[in-house]
Amino acid sequence: MSSGGESSDRSLADLMAGVAVVFLLLAVIFILDARQQREEAIREKEVAIGKVDSQKDGVQASLVALRAELVTLDSDLDGGFIEMSGLDGGVNALEIEFKNLQFGLGECRTPPEYVAQFRQGAVPLIERVCAAVDAMRDAGAEPSIILEGHTDDRPFLGTSGECGVRNGVARFSFENNVRASASRAQEVFFTVRDQLPAAGYARTCLDANFVVSGRGQTAPRTGTEGDDPANRRLVLRVRGDLRL
Repeated sequence: MSSGGESSDRSLADLMAGVAVVFLLLAVIFILDARQQREEAIREKEVAIGKVDSQKDGVQASLVALRAELVTLDSDLDGGFIEMSGLDGGVNALEIEFKNLQFGLGECRTPPEYVAQFRQGAVPLIERVCAAVDAMRDAGAEPSIILEGHTDDRPFLGTSGECGVRNGVARFSFENNVRASASRAQEVFFTVRDQLPAAGYARTCLDANFVVSGRGQTAPRTGTEGDDPANRRLVLRVRGDLRL
């Protein structure tokens, strides 16, 4: 009887040892799998960071080159066409403002004297902008060309149909400022577009990448009062957004 009991005890011990070995192997497999997943996550994160850094470098290089080319273009046009924002580290957009582009009170058509400026400067401006857009896309970023209209904060009470405003009364002044700024931006967009050769590279690029935005009085110039006439302006923003 004792021999049978000892055999049973040994079998139970062997079974428990086998179970322990199985659990140990499962634990080792779990640890190795978790480590592999963690290492893969780290590698994926490093790849994503490298991708973003590459895009950022590409966008910045494109905008720096674009700014330098546009400084030369403005000089060729006697310095009266455009002015640009600076480019500090980390920036992903260049703001290009049209100099001396002032609309008459209650008017939204491009002033005739500026149409003449666009006849000279629109093609080289858009060709250079589009080259930067192509370079940013090649770097993996998502570029866009945004034409922003801005106003001061004084009520736009005109009733001119060309501006798309309504009723010309004070309670619609904010809405009218936004509508008028968008209408002016749209008008300038089509004025610029009309100067570009039909079916040419510059027009195709502009059509594919542009956004027209009416900001109204919401984004005054830094350091100005809201009613400052300098806030009535148009800004072309060349932007490269990073793809994560």
